Amino acid sequence: MMMHVVATNSSPRMEKGNTALIMNPFLEGMKEAGVQVELVYSKELSIQPCTGEFSCWGATPCKWHIRDGMEGLLSKQE
Repeated sequence: MMMHVVATNSSPRMEKGNTALIMNPFLEGMKEAGVQVELVYSKELSIQPCTGEFSCWGATPCKWHIRDGMEGLLSKQE
């Protein structure tokens, strides 16, 4: 079974920032070891802040009730 890693870079400078400078060698090493790597830049996602209702905690655990970029990011963990 192939391992799949979703890495999130939250630097506002995306691939030009220091986060990418440090993160990329790790990601390349994982790829060389046969891991499927997907890199996501949070700056490219439209994610709204939590509304603080907390109704999602009991009714639908691990399901984001706001329809935004977080849905796609969470679906990658399944």
